[in-house]
Amino acid sequence: MLLRSSRNVLVIDQLANTDLHDVPAGGDSVWTSGDLTAQSGESLTIPCFYDQKYKDHVKYWCKGYYWNFCSTLARSDSNQTAGKVSISDDPTHLVFNVTMRNLHETDSDTYWCAVEIQGAADDGVYLQLTVMEGELLN
Repeated sequence: MLLRSSRNVLVIDQLANTDLHDVPAGGDSVWTSGDLTAQSGESLTIPCFYDQKYKDHVKYWCKGYYWNFCSTLARSDSNQTAGKVSISDDPTHLVFNVTMRNLHETDSDTYWCAVEIQGAADDGVYLQLTVMEGELLN
């Protein structure tokens, strides 16, 4: 996975040669990078890609191992940020970006890139975020 660091913010630049969770093939319509590791104190921007059919749907970022019980931290239909999390949708490029600021070890968890679907089950994909104290070694 290629990461770019700018002012203590890690941004996933490219997904080439990356372990992707649920790359669309048939039925899956939301995908993202594989599991991530970050350093405590850093910020991280995570791209969540979606199928054209979800262009006008609400996107959200959810925390928790179980999909049915995860806590929504940010939604694309709200300008508010949930503490240190923000979300921005780019329907032209079929991606929404989630930024988590000032990460700590307690932020280590399972997170979901998700799309709200009225009248049906929402669609989403998970990733595991691990936040480490101290410096990360390459």
